[in-house]
Amino acid sequence: MDLDLTAVESFLAVTDLRHFGRAADRLGVSASALTKRIKRLEAAVGVPLIERDTGGYVGLTPAGRRFVQFAPQLVHAAQAAKSAATGAPVETLRLAVPAGVGVVAPLMPQALATLELALQHAHPDVAVESVPTAFLELTPALLAGDVDVVLTFGPSASPDVISTRLSEIHRVGLVGATHPLAFRRAVDVHEFARLPMVYSPDLPDEYMRPFILADVRPLEEATLVPITASNTAHVAQRVLRGREVTVVPVALTGNLPPELQRVGLIGVPASWYHAHRRRGDDRPALLTAIDLMTEFTESITRSALS
Repeated sequence: MDLDLTAVESFLAVTDLRHFGRAADRLGVSASALTKRIKRLEAAVGVPLIERDTGGYVGLTPAGRRFVQFAPQLVHAAQAAKSAATGAPVETLRLAVPAGVGVVAPLMPQALATLELALQHAHPDVAVESVPTAFLELTPALLAGDVDVVLTFGPSASPDVISTRLSEIHRVGLVGATHPLAFRRAVDVHEFARLPMVYSPDLPDEYMRPFILADVRPLEEATLVPITASNTAHVAQRVLRGREVTVVPVALTGNLPPELQRVGLIGVPASWYHAHRRRGDDRPALLTAIDLMTEFTESITRSALS
């Protein structure tokens, strides 16, 4: 079985963005060319990987869900082999970011490139790779060694993880365009906290608490609406319905569709991004990268505010 790595990368882009058109834009190809790549990959593996309807992407088939577990490692191994052959950077630090953020934070790749450039001044043989990762898999992927550092929203409760505080998150509200608050630039955070708010009960506290305003009022006073969400895009899709609201980092509001509106939160307490690494992993390049991630998180915040 011969796998076209370009087709595998295209499959991962569609899986991440859940949309053929947006994936084609990210890859710089036409939608028809992207569709041909996916069909070529499915022909190579012998089974359909993506479910489609007349509107485009629907989801992954069972085979696709199995394939996506191994596809990133396949691409990474090929890139590492090419780098070794050409004398390019021989070590890659894998940075896990919550899946789906590329949809709403379009300048993140540019910020990552700046981080990598700064890192290579100190460690010329090291590159940085962004690995979109489902919420539930962030800590397991770190502990399994699939990634080296996780960018997330709070300190880890795991004794096997070291948490480093980075820059301030700058939380804002996110509402549907038909919501009564859609036409207000800002509201008091306590007013916002009284609204029905989506949350994922399966996620660890460090991922959920900042975004259900657990530091604003007791959770027993909150109206929390449970949803199943494995990435940022899933949360946004639920808010699009217009009934519930959510809280997000302002960095994830730089490319909102008109159906979603950002609302400032007056009086919201400070909270911070965190970098997680495995306890005992003290490689100099990794520690330098974590130091640089403070500027990285500040830059994606600035880009959303500009």
